[in-house]
Amino acid sequence: MPKGQGLLVYNPKAGNRDRRDEMFRTMERLDARGLSLVNLPTERAGHATELVRKHLTEGPDVVVVCGGDGTVGEAAAALVGTVTPIAILPGGTTNVVAREYGIGLDMRRAEEIVLSDATRRLTTWTSAGRTSLIGTGVGFDGRVMTNIVPWLKRAFGRVGIGWTATLEWLKYEFPGIRVDGIDAEGRAFTREATFVLSANTRKYGGDPVLSTYASPEDDLLDLVLFTSRSRKDLLAFYHLLSGGKARHLGVRGVERFPVREFRARSLAGYELEVQVDGDPAGATPVSVGPAAGSVLIVVPGS
Repeated sequence: MPKGQGLLVYNPKAGNRDRRDEMFRTMERLDARGLSLVNLPTERAGHATELVRKHLTEGPDVVVVCGGDGTVGEAAAALVGTVTPIAILPGGTTNVVAREYGIGLDMRRAEEIVLSDATRRLTTWTSAGRTSLIGTGVGFDGRVMTNIVPWLKRAFGRVGIGWTATLEWLKYEFPGIRVDGIDAEGRAFTREATFVLSANTRKYGGDPVLSTYASPEDDLLDLVLFTSRSRKDLLAFYHLLSGGKARHLGVRGVERFPVREFRARSLAGYELEVQVDGDPAGATPVSVGPAAGSVLIVVPGS
């Protein structure tokens, strides 16, 4: 049980609500059970990384992070290669890492898990110059996350994202993308696609499973290539993806295989949007991997 000293890093506006009073109450409850936390609200993008690095010299027993996957990723960037674990309080829109590791979305249950002594490894990756925990998208979903209206995402969460996805599906032009990399066996490969996804976690955008073959604990990514130019195939891909049984991998023009690293560049004559862990991350070309080390995630005890 990680009793002692820790850090509480949180986005005070996570989930489109003011989290400050909630975090103070969380600190009081955990302090009563022997875990004293330093209150560290973030103020801007990248601030969580700065805060964790600054306070690591104090030797925290655990870093508790409340926010979405972006905040968790920022904290992880400061903890790669250390033995200080991350405990997640899911406060974002999709909370993929919390779902992947069995923490779930209930804040009070997650608060109990903070005190667990069980941890699991989570491999991190460098993608578009940032630390990635979940995966990278080039093309369609990169465009969705780039073009989503911020208030739609804040107000309606995944429903708001779905509305933007429908609009982008209606006008997606299926641009050519060249993908070069190193596969799981250490062999160089080259492919072409019209939409590219990589999976470190099995889950994608919430509970849907992008790849049943992905494991966040190994040093491989599952690369999913969509090669069709059919709007109907793209619709089928996402419709089946939401079913959670990986049937979308059988859609015409879909290929998947494990890789150690890859680079994607546009063949369309213009650069294409990129998303990393569900956030806009610029445009092509983009390089992902190799694995950049791991962090420990506090998980439910047995």
